[in-house]
Parts: sequence; C-alpha cells; structure tokens
Amino acid sequence: MRKPSASSGADRSRVAGKLKAAVRGIQQAQPGIWRTAPLIVPMPTRAPVRALNSIIYAVVGRLGAAILGFKRPTLINFLPVVPLVEKIWPWKKAYFCVDRWDKFDMYDTSVMSHVDDECCRNADVVLTTSHDLQTRCEPKNSNTTLIGHGVNWDHFAAPLRMAEQEEAEETEKRRPKDLPAGKIVGFFGLLSEWVDQDLLISLARSLSDHFLSRRSSRSKADAPNDSACSLVLIGKADVDISRLESEPNIHILGPKPFSELPAYTQFFDAAIIPFIVNELTIAVNPIKLREMLAAGCPVVSTALPEVAFVAEGNDFADSLENQEAFITTVVNYLDKPASSDQRRAISNTMRSETWGAKVDQILDVIAKV
Repeated sequence: MRKPSASSGADRSRVAGKLKAAVRGIQQAQPGIWRTAPLIVPMPTRAPVRALNSIIYAVVGRLGAAILGFKRPTLINFLPVVPLVEKIWPWKKAYFCVDRWDKFDMYDTSVMSHVDDECCRNADVVLTTSHDLQTRCEPKNSNTTLIGHGVNWDHFAAPLRMAEQEEAEETEKRRPKDLPAGKIVGFFGLLSEWVDQDLLISLARSLSDHFLSRRSSRSKADAPNDSACSLVLIGKADVDISRLESEPNIHILGPKPFSELPAYTQFFDAAIIPFIVNELTIAVNPIKLREMLAAGCPVVSTALPEVAFVAEGNDFADSLENQEAFITTVVNYLDKPASSDQRRAISNTMRSETWGAKVDQILDVIAKV
C-alpha cells in the first residue's frame, strides 16, 4: 500500500518477514484455515504494477483453491491496491471496505481513492464497517451492506465474571504489576496520527487537579478510596509521543498481547477513545469500543459517529463534541463508579455483537449474490 523505505529498519524487517512467509507457501494456520503470503511489488502508484499484483493474487488464490479442493471459493478482498483481482476471479467476489484509505498520511491520496473506487465497482458485493463508508460506497455499487465490527465477548468479559465469584482482595491480587495504584482511566490501541495528544494531556492534568482537590478537602478517614487517578495508555506508538511521556500523570505501558488486554481493562474505572475528529476517523468503527464495553467499562469518546450509534440508548457510552464535555464526563464516571451489577449490564450490551454473529451476516449476504 506504500513504497518501503530502504533507510527504515522497520520496513527492512517487514520485507524480510514477507520473503520468509512467501517461501513457506500454503500452510494450515488452524483447523479449516490455510494461509499464504504471495510476494507482490510494493509500488502502488504505478498502474501496471497494481495490475501485476492483482494477477499474482488471483493466480495464487486459484492455485490454492485447486490444491485444497475448493470448488467455487468466494474471494473477499480487503486490499485496495489490487483492484483488478475481482475482475480476474471467476466466482463470487466481495470487497470489504474497512477504512478511508485515501485519508491516511502514509498513503498516496489520489491513488488510494482511485483504487478504492475500482474495488467497489468490480465486486459483486461490497461490505462496509461504518455508516460513512456505507454512504460512500453505495453510489459505486448498489449491492453494498453495512456489517460493522464484532468483539470477542467471552475473552473480554471473562475477568468480570471471575471477579463476581471471588473476594475483592483476590481480584486485586490479579492487578497487573505495571498498573499504577488508584483509579485508572485507560486506553489501548495504536498511538498514531489520529490520537488527540492535546486532549490526553488536558485530561491527565485535570484528573490530577480533581483528585488532589478532593483529598485536600476531605480527611483520609472520610474518603479512604480517594487516591490519585492515573491515565494509562497501552499500545505501540508510530508517532512522536514525547509530550505524553513528559506528563507525570500519563503512564505509557507499551504494547501488550491481545491475551492480556482483559486483565488490564478489568481495572479501568473508565475507558476512553481520544481520537481527533476528521475525515479519516469519521469513517472509523473502533473495535476497541466494543472490547471496552464487553469488559464492563464505561467508555467516553470524542464525537465519532459510530460511537454515537452505539451510545444511543446506552447509559455508559458517550460521544462528545468538545474537550470540556469529554473531561467532565470522564470525571463524572470516576466520581460515581459503576457497580458490579452495572459493569455486568454494560458487558451484556455486547453479548450478541460477537465475531461469530458478524460472520453469519457476511455469509448470509454473500449467499444472496
């Protein structure tokens, strides 16, 4: 989707990884699932190269289908830089549009817009993950369906169910060692161009001021639980975060394995989605929203349309227009923390939003093509 940089160690490492994956050929990843990673040429701005890459994907896909004995496999294309692969594929083909590819700083805007359009027009059916993407794709392909994202509900709800069956002291023993003491406002995800660092700094400072004033106005005996509140960020950064790192009340824990995220999220008193609102994020349907809710966390977000759809009728999800309202809402959740019953109710709002349910929707849509 972009030309690699020879001076980038990360890019060189990715190239090496792709070469190794290509050499392995078709491998079974788990029962019923095989994977292969054919080599393509990373020069997306050149139309002949995009055509070549489309041919490579189509040929490898058909070869894999023949080797594995698939009769009429459906192609689902997530990659907008191989727009001709759908024309070459002889059976059903779907384009899954999951982002505004033309709005990422790292990609060529005009190329990504062009190839995204082509992918929409060449597919038998287009699947989208947000209302904004649905609105943009529908004029290009009348057979466009909004699917949205799902959540691994069992995974994120498990610590909540465990806590209901044990004493509070036992639950506290499971608190990750690198989580600061006291109340936690948490975020997990990539710290990238779309994260509003100004908002995070203002929030961290407001939390410090708020809880400091509470402790100074009440005795420890009157308010034994009024300890400090920390802002915790979990995830890899691909932008400069030195400003965040210099804030004493912002704790950046780095990336964590997916398997460990529920153990952290369980101790979030409130979770946040602090995204800048622009053309890129308006189209985003953040998977982390459903994961945080499945974990039983109240969630405060900036004004993202997809969060607003989920927040409608949900007392513990908010999509807010300005920084002041965002910070005030976070503080309100901390001052009136959700009870165990409320956290269970928050989690249960996502119980039917599983990935399995989304797969059923996808299969139903494709079956009707």
